[in-house]
Formats: sequence, structure tokens, C-alpha cells
Amino acid sequence: MKHVTLFILCAVALFGCGRLVKVPEQERMVRKVFEVQLSKNAIYDRALEWCAKKLSNVNDDIVVKDKENGKIIAKGTGKYSEYFDFLVDREFSYNVTIEVKDTRYRVTFDNFTIYYDERQMKSSQAEYKFEIDQMSKKLNKLMDDLRDYVSRGAIQKEKQKKDEEW
Repeated sequence: MKHVTLFILCAVALFGCGRLVKVPEQERMVRKVFEVQLSKNAIYDRALEWCAKKLSNVNDDIVVKDKENGKIIAKGTGKYSEYFDFLVDREFSYNVTIEVKDTRYRVTFDNFTIYYDERQMKSSQAEYKFEIDQMSKKLNKLMDDLRDYVSRGAIQKEKQKKDEEW
């Protein structure tokens, strides 16, 4: 019985330490390129509209709006559950950069900060794989939402052209 208990304690300790794998700084981001049949200005306008609607918290802010170069930089906040999707909620902040060219755009989430201990609001840069993975799940949903929002504009434009041609 002692051996079984010792084995279980060792397994739990190893599992817990396995979460402490550090991610190299250049990999601490979530990035994706999307293609859509819209002009640079149309994509930029739709992406800026999405940022204004989705990043509407007190701490969220659009920092850079550069239509000429096709760049939007904003700050955002989110929350993820650390253990089993319900035990400990962790708040985090991030930067989102949207770079626009004709028929495509690139979305990059980086500069992750995690807030620990709700009483004292300690924070630190996210550097562990489990933190980045949990945030990536939330941020991938945001990217999909942005893709749907921008693409919806492309579909509407195609319908308008067909209606005008008819």
C-alpha cells in the first residue's frame, strides 16, 4: 500500500512540474493569416469596426489606427480557467496587431500578461506552455470571430454586385 501511495504522489508531482515548461519568447504569440476577396481599405474598415465592438472593456483600447499602412494595434483583456475549465479563473491582457494588404490580413496576439492573486493583483508575463495554450484557445475563438466579421463584408459585397448586374 505504501508503494502505491508513493507512486501516486510521484505521478502527481511530475504532472504538476510538467506544466512548468517555458516557451521561448519568439513563440509567445498566436498568429494567423486570412485571405478574403476584399480590397485593403474594406478589410481595414471591417477589422477596425470589429475592434471597436469586441474590445470595449475599460482596459481595452485601440492604440494605433494607420489606414495608409494598413495597421491596427489594440490592447485587449480576457479570462481563462486554469484547472479543468472551472476551478481558477485567470485574467490576462494582450496586444493584437492586424496588418492588412489587398485580399489578405494577418492577426497577431502577443505581449501576454497574466494577473494572479485576486486580492493583490500581481501580474507577470506569460512564459509557460500551459498558460500560452489556455490563452491560445480563447484567442483562436476571437480570430475566428474576426474572420467571420470581415468575411461577412465580402459576402455582402458579392451579393450587391450580383443584384446590380441583374
